[in-house]
Amino acid sequence: MPLTPKAIHQYYQDANFTLHVMHPKFSEIDYELVMRNQVRLRQLFAGQTEWPKPDMTVADNTAAMEHHLREFNENIAYGFCVFDADNKECIGTVYIDASEVDGYDCELHYWLDESLIALEAVLKERMLTWLKDKWGFDNPALVAREIPLAQWQNMKKAS
Repeated sequence: MPLTPKAIHQYYQDANFTLHVMHPKFSEIDYELVMRNQVRLRQLFAGQTEWPKPDMTVADNTAAMEHHLREFNENIAYGFCVFDADNKECIGTVYIDASEVDGYDCELHYWLDESLIALEAVLKERMLTWLKDKWGFDNPALVAREIPLAQWQNMKKAS
């Protein structure tokens, strides 16, 4: 199902986070963050993607950033680099994807650096509020977080 936001936003900021649209200019700092967290990320996204591969390069990450930017510009999916509140350090990512399951208007995927895992609950709540209040997404799916992946796969088959 296509994403149908009431509005599309390219920037977010609050007391903890600043979000920017994924862009190749962030590739190197994002790459360092991803590779530092690669074991955790492969566990978090297991069954959904093989990303990040252990041999991923900066060039691979740049190509992925270019892909995410194209998706954003074509309203297919929306990827954001998460920076700290001072906008100095890249600390994670947020993805808003189309839902493949009836009853959900999008999928919300997010992660922060391992050193900031305690802030993930704050990021989740802020993103859910932002999606509802600003994007018009009332029922995002939190796949592999609140909805176990096996259950989500079954729900996709039934939709």
